[in-house]
Amino acid sequence: MSRIKETIIITGGVKRLGLVFARKTLEMGYRVILHYHTSIDTSAEKLANEYPGDVVFIQKELAENPEILIRTALDYGYPVCGLVNNASIFTTGNMTDMTHFENVLKINTFAPARLSTEFQKCVGKGWIINISDSHIKKVNLNYQNYRISKIMLEELTRQQAILFAPHIRVNAIAPGAMIPSKDEENIYFAGLEQKIPLQSIGNIDALTNAYSFLINNNYITGHVLPVDGGWSLI
Repeated sequence: MSRIKETIIITGGVKRLGLVFARKTLEMGYRVILHYHTSIDTSAEKLANEYPGDVVFIQKELAENPEILIRTALDYGYPVCGLVNNASIFTTGNMTDMTHFENVLKINTFAPARLSTEFQKCVGKGWIINISDSHIKKVNLNYQNYRISKIMLEELTRQQAILFAPHIRVNAIAPGAMIPSKDEENIYFAGLEQKIPLQSIGNIDALTNAYSFLINNNYITGHVLPVDGGWSLI
């Protein structure tokens, strides 16, 4: 009889950084429940084949009643110990378009708030990691709605850390320039390398090391950890 593994729920866990966190989680010996919005990336399917029996996929639109995701995950009967709020909308838009603003807030801020609250209610013990962004301190008109949503997420991290203590730790990771979202961003990323104090981009190992550090350190809560080579300092 195989050992019962602790399980971690990761929203937006089938592509990009979500998939990076999923692989690291599996390497650490956990089972993962990976949420996705519309489709499962081929890379996620390959990961599931690498770890047979340790990957579960759940489809859910998080804009409406995101709490259902937690309940569905718990229906599998696995011992859940962690939640990673990674799902995010990253599109251009500012507050002249209030519909866009509301849609971004639903996914980037309200869904994590509600998922974390449901996690605290139904699981009662463990940890939560929110995924923010290190480049949100300066005003940005093109991504204004996104920026505001992530600032709110970081404040949510601190507030829920107090609210859920001592049984649940709540922290956040703020990645820097890791993976270009579009082909044209490769040029932008290349230009960043010389501007960032540590003069490097895309340090995935640094990101996953920060992730495992926050999972394993049981005396840190309410902290937002930038992993950006110092990008947020300039």
